[in-house]
Amino acid sequence: MISEKNYLDLMVPFYDFVKKQCRKSDNGLSYYGTGESAHWAIQSNYNVAGALAVMAETACDISLDKDELREKALELFRYNLHTHVTGDKKCSNGLQWGGSWITVLGLERMVAGQLALEKYFSAEDQERFRSLRIFESLWILDNFETVAGLEGNSKRNKPESDFWNGSFIYRTVMDHPDVPRKEELLEKSTALLLNAISHPLDAASEKLFDGKPLRQWNVGFNFSANYSLDHHCYMNVGYSVVTLSHAAYLWHYCKVRNIPFPAAAALHVKDLWEVVKNFVAPDGRMIRIGGDTRARYCYCQMYLLPVLIMMKELFGDTDCAILEKGMLDLLQKEQQDNPDGSFFGTRLAGMRTQSRYYYTRLESDPIAALAFGADHRRRFGAVELPERDTLLKDAQWSDDFHCADMVRTSKTLRSVVRRGSHGPMALALTLDDSSLAEWQSNGFTQMQGHNIFPENASKFHEAFPGGFITSGTVRFIECEPWGEGEAPMQVALGRTACAALPDGKSMIVLEKTVCVKECALSSLRSIGWKIPNDVHNGYTRSYNWEHGSANLKKGFAPETIDTGSSWLTVEDKLSFLLGYGADSFKICIPEKPMGCIKSCRYMTSLYMNEICGSVIEDEERRIMPGEVMSDTGYAVMADVPTDKCKEYSLEVVESSGDIRCVKFTSPAGTWLFAANFGDEEIVWEGKSIAAAECVLKQL
Repeated sequence: MISEKNYLDLMVPFYDFVKKQCRKSDNGLSYYGTGESAHWAIQSNYNVAGALAVMAETACDISLDKDELREKALELFRYNLHTHVTGDKKCSNGLQWGGSWITVLGLERMVAGQLALEKYFSAEDQERFRSLRIFESLWILDNFETVAGLEGNSKRNKPESDFWNGSFIYRTVMDHPDVPRKEELLEKSTALLLNAISHPLDAASEKLFDGKPLRQWNVGFNFSANYSLDHHCYMNVGYSVVTLSHAAYLWHYCKVRNIPFPAAAALHVKDLWEVVKNFVAPDGRMIRIGGDTRARYCYCQMYLLPVLIMMKELFGDTDCAILEKGMLDLLQKEQQDNPDGSFFGTRLAGMRTQSRYYYTRLESDPIAALAFGADHRRRFGAVELPERDTLLKDAQWSDDFHCADMVRTSKTLRSVVRRGSHGPMALALTLDDSSLAEWQSNGFTQMQGHNIFPENASKFHEAFPGGFITSGTVRFIECEPWGEGEAPMQVALGRTACAALPDGKSMIVLEKTVCVKECALSSLRSIGWKIPNDVHNGYTRSYNWEHGSANLKKGFAPETIDTGSSWLTVEDKLSFLLGYGADSFKICIPEKPMGCIKSCRYMTSLYMNEICGSVIEDEERRIMPGEVMSDTGYAVMADVPTDKCKEYSLEVVESSGDIRCVKFTSPAGTWLFAANFGDEEIVWEGKSIAAAECVLKQL
């Protein structure tokens, strides 16, 4: 059973951290974090204020003074009221906040806190809050255009902000029916909500909303036909969850207020969840097959919690109770690693000094999500856990826009996404250990120089029952050069091909990368398969290989272990076979954590080991045009332990010219996998293979 107490057990220790992060402003009020007018600081303040308000309302016996919690919540909330553009004071940076596309996000995420706190508002609080809400609603009406578009760089892909702005207007009108321009506001709210989780078929839909068919409301679609999302220009599972979370806030508000949940807000919520659910491990961890440009297992992961609660109660998805419990356990594991009650204090220690603004915001996300859960469980009761061990049935999903493929069984998940956050990325995972998942260019050649990023250039994929093949090209671009007159340039061209076999376990990866412009690299590694080795797995990873093994603890002494072996297993769960392109597998142990934040590569969020084939570490290494940087073929098998690894083999059939072909043998059968790494169509085994495409044949 999951009750309010499960949430409070995580929230109470965090109060010690909150008190250390709060400061008195020269305006006489208190704030959490940095207190400036920038939107993350305002959101963080709301997140914490709402959480303290929820904690103060509990009937459970907690070790904190509830009156003190409530007063602190009011202090923080009043800071935001008074420093808003309708207020009489300024933020810590001497400015006021308000009137932007993201202004109201913090108020949406603290909806449970608002519901808990509002009965303690003074008359002045009530009037200031009313003025703030009306100002922001009218600003959205007049300044925030209702748009939708598939491509992340179109400036029209706004599913989450469409939703939170539409929801904010609706809640404002419900609470203040005398608001000016009421009918205009309600129409704007409906338009924003209907275009948030928008789908290509909406443009022809006759389904009525407020007496008008959906096609007349529709201005575009934010999601692909298969419900993938290109927010921030990659397949962004995290922002699919964030968008759904805003449906959860509005649903909770309506449930507490005893008013109808708007039909416009429910549009495609269940459809999107049925896809997103495939990307959640049984322990509640999101499996971000398209990658992540932010801190790992932080922001977006937290806002899965409200979604799980809503999907269980609104649509009867009983799996969600198991996932909810799993997420609480994950957060507990994170928190127990920190002596100060924070959630990420140890793992994100470097970020505390790199950006307190960013760090304190990340710490505020879990407490905001926990507050939602605590408030819902307090008001509407605990939930029973179903009696079963496995979640979900076998699933297969593909998407053309992102050239994305995923095959999932009760035990494994395998995926490749070509339009990913750091270029193409592959994943093979046993679902009983989600901590093995990472996606930063995972599975392909890694190079480090000056701001070199992979960029997908062409794509091909084809799915079949239980598997898929995919291939294409990737350009390695040296971005943001520092020299005067120097422009971004392509330094290398990669060709990659992958096949997920219909055995529920195996994936073959072929890759070749060639230099096209002279470049200086400090590191060049083929394969580049990341193995997280941090708090989530207890800081230790076990590896086995022919004639050797190692238990590697998280550490910061750089080293490369040459196994001398053509096979390698991790945690007795993930096995690798080397076909060609390197003498043996190497395990790279970096000096610093990886899991970079793309907007600032110096800030990292997760320590990892890296399984590689060829490895060059040389600060003076200059690569010349035409030089082959990597040319490797390997296989990875999920749910294959060490004692079964030798039942699998990978042999080279052809590796000359532009063709690469391997034969893979397993207990389930034998396959030939061939890729054309050239620029012209070729004929192989009597079958035409277009440039940058591949074929799979079972023998």
